[in-house]
Amino acid sequence: MAKPANKLTSNFNHLSLTTDAIAKLHKEYHVIIDDFLSKDFANRLLLDAEALYTRGYLMQHYFQFGESLLKKPNVYELDLSGPTKLDDSELGAWGDVLSDVGPVFVRMMNDLDSSVEATTETTGATATAQLRRLSLDTDSPPAIKLQINSGGGSFPWHYDNPGPPNKRSLTCVVYLNPQWADGDGGEIVLWPFLQKPIIVPPLHRRAVLFYSDCMLHRVLPSNERRVCFTMWCNGTQVNTKNDVALSKDHLQFTSYDEAQAFFASRPLQRVISRAVYSEEYIGSLLECLVVTGEKMGSNRIAKEEEETLVKRHQSSVVGIMTKLRPLVEEFRRRKVLLVDILDSS
Repeated sequence: MAKPANKLTSNFNHLSLTTDAIAKLHKEYHVIIDDFLSKDFANRLLLDAEALYTRGYLMQHYFQFGESLLKKPNVYELDLSGPTKLDDSELGAWGDVLSDVGPVFVRMMNDLDSSVEATTETTGATATAQLRRLSLDTDSPPAIKLQINSGGGSFPWHYDNPGPPNKRSLTCVVYLNPQWADGDGGEIVLWPFLQKPIIVPPLHRRAVLFYSDCMLHRVLPSNERRVCFTMWCNGTQVNTKNDVALSKDHLQFTSYDEAQAFFASRPLQRVISRAVYSEEYIGSLLECLVVTGEKMGSNRIAKEEEETLVKRHQSSVVGIMTKLRPLVEEFRRRKVLLVDILDSS
């Protein structure tokens, strides 16, 4: 049975975390926690989120791809950790998330992170080789964004920490969708390197935690309204030279199995991911820029803009293939084989 973490002093103890969950996070680089918030607090957050949306405080979401600033249709956000210019009376329960839940979450996660590491070292388990501490910066509160997808929007494959100067170590997405049902869409999909993709429904009060620098993920198109908030926690040991610069020393593998295991457990997978998952990257990118459906009508980007995005993506892939073609081609073969096995099962 999972042992509850010791609660830190706080006016609002809404968080539900266990040492078992963090041990799973260390081992698999992600963990799903249901009932992460109390029902009462989650419902208050949802009501206040809708009020903020109605008042026009959530802004259209844009994202950077190369030199282009691209619009994600029907996706709106409020950066709670930025200069919102909103007072506590306007933020409602979200003021508690910003001032209390976020900082407490970072401290609790850091304590559990240290506790799991100490337990692993004491037992002498082989998991020590797999353990990669989050090393969270407890002096830095998490960046927090409230997001509402009004229907039709999605997100492409990406890493939350793509490289320097980003300092994110841990991502925590919390969902506020009490009426969600199969077919509503908006699932987050985690794709551990060359492993089975994990599709996670955005259920009410569910939290999805994962390493920001080594978990490729995307969000599927939403057919209904979808509400969530995300906390990104900075780390003190992210994007070191060994995390971002792939050298000949790293590539001294005796087999492709060894190479796969190496990249699966390290942020260096980001160096080759776009080439290994080339079709998936560009397909999801174009999909997130298009809104279709009975309720949304149809909205496409200009053909010229689409061609520019494809060319930029292909140029990036060519650059990787020039240096690492045999490795990438073998990983692509393994990816296709895995997909075929999953399709036939």
